[in-house]
Amino acid sequence: MSFTLIDRFHPRQTREQQVKIEAGKLRKIDEIELLSPQQLQPLAQLSLAMLGVGLLFLGVLNFGAYTWQYHRLPGMLSFPGVLLWIVINVLAYIIILPLHEAIHGLAFLLWGGRPYFGTKLPFALYCGAKDQLFRRNHYLVVGLAPLVVITLAAIVLTLAAPGLASYVLFGTVGNFSGAAGDVWVARRLWRQPSRILWRIPSQGIPPGKLLIDD
Repeated sequence: MSFTLIDRFHPRQTREQQVKIEAGKLRKIDEIELLSPQQLQPLAQLSLAMLGVGLLFLGVLNFGAYTWQYHRLPGMLSFPGVLLWIVINVLAYIIILPLHEAIHGLAFLLWGGRPYFGTKLPFALYCGAKDQLFRRNHYLVVGLAPLVVITLAAIVLTLAAPGLASYVLFGTVGNFSGAAGDVWVARRLWRQPSRILWRIPSQGIPPGKLLIDD
């Protein structure tokens, strides 16, 4: 199977490397299988740790911003108010899922790639790139973009409107925790030389991502 190197900003270098790719002169130097049994436990631990960090950071930020902006402590909600808060937060979490993948897709488009979207039962979304190769640093942008963009947006919203931000807390914290797989892969990639090329599976994280040396 032939792969296409994606890099709209270095066309000459990309054409030269594409010749190597089509001639089969690349070799696999690593492969990451996030959903393998040996990876599931540390990945779950990372996700749990990120959940705690996200809750603590955004929760404290929200409380502090509310107190500073309104010069009083947050009041207690009535039962209908609490129910509404929970419902909106759950909806925010659901909306964040496709938004997370859409940001991955926009990052693919930034480098000239063609994102591929899909779903997996019971309810999981993914964004991949069929038969495409990306440079290490370019994929770091793709992989971490949703975590960075949504977290920064949550911080800005919290500082500007802490009362409103509390209604999307589940979504923003869930996005932070749910990016554990992206962070795990980014950490592995960061240890590799910048000249490596990275193949993203068409169906997201499983069945693994292939690292290729140029």
